[in-house]
Amino acid sequence: MKLNYQILTLVFILLHASSVLAHHTKVTSNIIYAEKINQNGDLEKLKLDLYQPRNNEKKKIVYLMHGGGFLDGEKADFNEYSEYLARQGFVVCNLNYRLIPDEFHEQLNYDIYATSLVFAMDDLDSAIRYIHDNSDKYGFNDHEIIIGGYSAGAVTSLHYAYINSVDDLFLLSESDIFTNFTQEKQSFMSKFTEKKYEINKVLNIAGSLLSPYLIHEGEPSIVSVHSVGDDVVPYEMGDTDGTGIISYGSKAIHQRADNLQIANHLITINDDDHASFGSGIENENCHDCRVMVDKLLSQQD
Repeated sequence: MKLNYQILTLVFILLHASSVLAHHTKVTSNIIYAEKINQNGDLEKLKLDLYQPRNNEKKKIVYLMHGGGFLDGEKADFNEYSEYLARQGFVVCNLNYRLIPDEFHEQLNYDIYATSLVFAMDDLDSAIRYIHDNSDKYGFNDHEIIIGGYSAGAVTSLHYAYINSVDDLFLLSESDIFTNFTQEKQSFMSKFTEKKYEINKVLNIAGSLLSPYLIHEGEPSIVSVHSVGDDVVPYEMGDTDGTGIISYGSKAIHQRADNLQIANHLITINDDDHASFGSGIENENCHDCRVMVDKLLSQQD
């Protein structure tokens, strides 16, 4: 009897150890993926943290971009959620990107915001290229690419995912924010219409698009989490964070996706808190959002 008890105890310990190892995450911090000039003319070293699950059977890599209105925030805001996603079997790239320099905060205008959006998209593009161009080092080229973020990070990911043609650039030029849409900017942004690596899905946490008509048939599927009463980034359509910039939130985006029969799922939070599920952190009104998002990101479209 005593021997049987010892055997059972040993089996339990081994199973527990296997479970712990299965959820172990390897984290490589502050990988420099690019060096670029910001709006102030200074050179910035752009860094990302790479989270690699021990069990990488999902073959999915998630690029996360923090919020902060393009003015502040940092990749550390997504540390906890990155750890969570890695425990669920996702590879995660949690990245910093160029923000509006402090000196410009008192003189914000549409052109500064437009440039910050373009720079952020360019940085996301560079992060994806860095990881996948170095396939001999990281080996993620067979992974489905999911891009996303919270607030400004979600805005960036949405525009990067759905700007795929010259017509999209023309549509963008008609928005108020791009009134100064020079030939130089259009030429620079043309790289987004010819992406080197295919985007498969978008995770949108409280983000918006300048136009829902940027979305076309056959483009990436989308999972969104958004508070119905969000007074920073509109749930439907409206002023964005008091800037006067009109954008279209998750409800409008998903109506467009439905019309085009693009796979999509909108999780609506019944409160007025922009920060509900911000940076992947749950609250009392979104207590099971992580589980729902995990299941939706894991699905094959």
